[in-house]
Amino acid sequence: MMSRLVALLFLLCTGLAQAAAPTVLQRPIDLDTGQGVLHGSLLLPQQATPPPVVLIIAGSGPTDRDGNNPASGRVDNLKRLALLLANEHIASVRYDKRGVAASQPATPDERDLSVERYVADVVAWSRKLKADPRFGPLILIGHSEGALIASLAAEQAGASAVITLAGSGRPLAEASA
Repeated sequence: MMSRLVALLFLLCTGLAQAAAPTVLQRPIDLDTGQGVLHGSLLLPQQATPPPVVLIIAGSGPTDRDGNNPASGRVDNLKRLALLLANEHIASVRYDKRGVAASQPATPDERDLSVERYVADVVAWSRKLKADPRFGPLILIGHSEGALIASLAAEQAGASAVITLAGSGRPLAEASA
């Protein structure tokens, strides 16, 4: 029985590996916020119809667009998520938040950061993506604190869907107490 299961898994994995992955355009993408520029990465599968586009919002602290944080090291979890989405014909934009990595000059003083400012940034990114004819529906994916930001921005951003990864299941006031 175990050998059959191993053989089935092997066939599935080799079949998936042989499936044709789409051609994916990788480009830098920027957003001028008026207080500084936020820098990001665009992955755009090349296809006849505009693919859905996912805006990936990183979690708390100095987490960069790829999901790396000085405290946890280099894990590239958000970058790998973007690559998996691209293989499924879904475009994505991930960006360095204000004060982080390439976007550090946008807010050099941490005291100027706020949830409201992060929400405004997501809304601005969303407007930019929704105005671009290369993209179909907008989906927000937020990780950790990014899940909260995505939830707060969703309506104003005009998102078709919101996906929260490792977000709090409790109200903010209760979770931060």
